[in-house]
Amino acid sequence: MKKIFVHKKIPCLLFSVLFASINLFAQSSDDDLFMDDDLFMEETTDDTTELNKPYGKDLLSKGVLFDSGAIKIGGNFNLGLSTLTPLYKESEKDLGTNIKNTTLTPDIGSWLYVDARPTQSLRMYTKFGIKYPFTSSTTTSTNWFTLKELFSDFNIKERAFFRFGLHTVSWGTGYFFSPVSDIINTSSIDPENADEQVDGCLNLRTQITFNNTQNCLWLYVIPSTDFINNTSFDSYARDTAFAAKGDFVFGPWELGLGSYYKNENAPKVMFTATGPIFKGKVNIYSEFVYQYGTQTEWSNNTDWNDKTSVFMATAGFMRIWKTPSITLLGQYYYDSNDSDFNHKYMTAGHNAALALSFGRLFGSTDFTLTLFGLVNFGKYELTLLDLAMQGGSFSLPQLAVSGVDPNTIVEIPCAIFSALFNYSPIKEITLGLGPYITFSAWDKAPVVNLKLQATLGGGKF
Repeated sequence: MKKIFVHKKIPCLLFSVLFASINLFAQSSDDDLFMDDDLFMEETTDDTTELNKPYGKDLLSKGVLFDSGAIKIGGNFNLGLSTLTPLYKESEKDLGTNIKNTTLTPDIGSWLYVDARPTQSLRMYTKFGIKYPFTSSTTTSTNWFTLKELFSDFNIKERAFFRFGLHTVSWGTGYFFSPVSDIINTSSIDPENADEQVDGCLNLRTQITFNNTQNCLWLYVIPSTDFINNTSFDSYARDTAFAAKGDFVFGPWELGLGSYYKNENAPKVMFTATGPIFKGKVNIYSEFVYQYGTQTEWSNNTDWNDKTSVFMATAGFMRIWKTPSITLLGQYYYDSNDSDFNHKYMTAGHNAALALSFGRLFGSTDFTLTLFGLVNFGKYELTLLDLAMQGGSFSLPQLAVSGVDPNTIVEIPCAIFSALFNYSPIKEITLGLGPYITFSAWDKAPVVNLKLQATLGGGKF
């Protein structure tokens, strides 16, 4: 296993840039502040929904099917298809063969949420869904049902607020990458689908507010749900994790400081900062995480000695022009850990993501355009065995019985560039067309694809 040796100047440089940015941004005025609250909200679920708003067209467009004042039910349908046709591929230059190998991917699923508030101080919330395909490709068991969230909110004299159950914890501020949110959540942001909610975990959250301020303290108790001998969902109390985070507001800026500890696992400390610059026209966000040792090192040896220092830092911005409806998002992410990963993109080394969307073309909202780029400069080759050992989409036993060579190289893109031109003749249908280009390595020719995408009849209810 390859080890990372971090140059001593890198942490110092990251700290210097981070705190210099804070000092610069703190001087900005909060006049004309323009912020997207959904991007920087603490939790993905809505705690401030008005309960007595009458049922009608406005609520239905926001995903509310039923609202009695105490119980709200809503959700959404995702119904679509996409195709990917290789136009140029170095290993296969025959266009006819490439067209014949066009892939077709359905996107069919639905989420339903129930938000019940029987009293002023009690809230019960659940979110669950189904997604096609309804059976696993590697097992005979069904996987059609997904429980996303199931929790209850209650408080003590509106000073200490509690949430217990399964829920997503949005500690971080990043849009495409968020090492801080990855500390507690069990899945990472997919940069190509950054608006999708990541998976949370079972935990008890306590929020303590401070009088006459917007400052607060978040405390988390996270029971382990690991298998014992692969036969039981029970877990040992000693494997319970603890986390804490303080949020402090200084004018238009919000700073966060937190830590995470679990027995015989890599401890972490984190820092976040969000706020506006250029008179509130641009929003800046940043995160920093220090981790003592990789998870692989802790799995092999639980001693506190001889562990690698891991640094993760990210900074990004968001700019929105209401007229003519343009949104620009960009983010840089540095990850010194090349031993652990938990999603389909490698993030070891330096990363960058950029998205530019036009919500109105030719003077009409029926025509839109989205440009996207994702680059990783620290990518190295991975095998099927590497993915299985790191908890990929299949396990070591599945790999052993599949008959596939475990040393097979897996093509993980080091860069993705796409442009999608969309046309919506009616509200219920959106058709998209554009190039989708991937680089498996910088010294190899890219694969150029033509992407077709259709959304057919989906929406909120």
